[in-house]
Amino acid sequence: MRRVMAVLGTIGLGVTVLAGCGQAERPYTPQEAGPPANGQPAPSPSKSVSGTAAPASGPETLRIGGDKLQVRIEWPDDPDPLLKLITGYYVASRKALVSGSDRYLKDLDLELTAVREAYDWVHGYTEEDMTVRGAARVYNLRVAALVGKGAQVNACVDESEVRVLSARTGEAVEPQPAFVREPYLQSVLAHRGDDGVWRIRSFSYGEKGCTR
Repeated sequence: MRRVMAVLGTIGLGVTVLAGCGQAERPYTPQEAGPPANGQPAPSPSKSVSGTAAPASGPETLRIGGDKLQVRIEWPDDPDPLLKLITGYYVASRKALVSGSDRYLKDLDLELTAVREAYDWVHGYTEEDMTVRGAARVYNLRVAALVGKGAQVNACVDESEVRVLSARTGEAVEPQPAFVREPYLQSVLAHRGDDGVWRIRSFSYGEKGCTR
């Protein structure tokens, strides 16, 4: 338990914050960015992110495990389909925590390094018999950079109304991880493969930059 809480409580430490929420974002060149192969234009994101079109603008509330966890996603006007990379991961990872199973991660578009990160994060909870309950908010979604085959997608996450519980007793874990106290920045770096599919390559978290 001590090892896991140390990991969860320092989620943003030692990680470079790529861009702050609500602040001017620094130019960023995603790794391996460059012109499309063979001089062909990049495929439409709506056809390369989980095979679905862009989401509708406005708020959307998802209920996970009945009403055990509610996730409010605040889609911007004319949302880019690439935003689904970060919302899809967030929802799948929280379904895994609520259910205690990592099966929800299997359908995500992840590269190998991101697969390890995602499964390790979920197992940090499930192997210690921990789960989550409450209401979360994902907002200020934006594509911070899109250059050739690389993209950076940012979102602010407010989990101040989420509690980490023992799955066995239902009692709150003490102390609660730091990330449930204040809104934080989550970023994903993604890469478009030769098959035209965008996949998450890595995750980044920041403790500062987002307000409620």
